[in-house]
Amino acid sequence: MSTLSIRLPDDLKAKAILLAKKKNMSLNELVKYWLQTAVVQEETMAWMETRLHGKNPEQLLAAFGQFLENAKPGSEPTLAEIQQAQHE
Repeated sequence: MSTLSIRLPDDLKAKAILLAKKKNMSLNELVKYWLQTAVVQEETMAWMETRLHGKNPEQLLAAFGQFLENAKPGSEPTLAEIQQAQHE
């Protein structure tokens, strides 16, 4: 694993530390989470752009609308189940 040193304004660092404490994380874990989220988001957008390149947006929306119309409601997880899954 590599080490990264970054410069932050003091007020941003202080706010990030408070947020990390609120989430029961270290500042390092919080920054790593943010970076991972940003990278995954960019990768997902690139994948979607590749998959959707040249497609007709109106046809995509119509197909998605049909999908939603055919979706059947299921049992949604409870808040406790979601929180438990987050800690696993």
